[in-house]
Amino acid sequence: MPDHDAHPETKLWDLIEDIRICMLATSRGDVIESRPMSAYPERDGRVIWFITPLDTDKTHEIGDGEAVNLAFADKDDSTYVAVVGHARVVRDVAKQKELWNAFAEAWLPQGPEAENVGLIRVDPVRATFWDSPSSTVAQLWEVAKANVTQTPPDNDEVRAVNLR
Repeated sequence: MPDHDAHPETKLWDLIEDIRICMLATSRGDVIESRPMSAYPERDGRVIWFITPLDTDKTHEIGDGEAVNLAFADKDDSTYVAVVGHARVVRDVAKQKELWNAFAEAWLPQGPEAENVGLIRVDPVRATFWDSPSSTVAQLWEVAKANVTQTPPDNDEVRAVNLR
């Protein structure tokens, strides 16, 4: 079992791999748009991939190297991850085939080799994760105790990870 205290980056990638669905936020001028996406994390390469149609607002907003935010949330486990990174749109049929699965097929039935199918590559720069190891009952107890003592609960693990 990995020592997450000594290796917060290991814990970060574990959480991203477990949650998998995130909100991908891009910007268009002063407007920020978010949409749910299936993430394909590549721990060894320190990259997060997304399969996408190429003719979408998000791909036009990303361009080549734009800043994005990824928000992962698992409310059942009280686990949250925010990733800031740089994204670019790429077309790599070999990588698309490698990542392809039933979920991608459902959204893009034309298949991984279709002209309009590509990838969003996110190179994370930094991330923060919040992980509450307590059960729901323990969390409710902490909230009740905090309300009585007027002291915020201190049972969450919050870690910032620099990925550069």
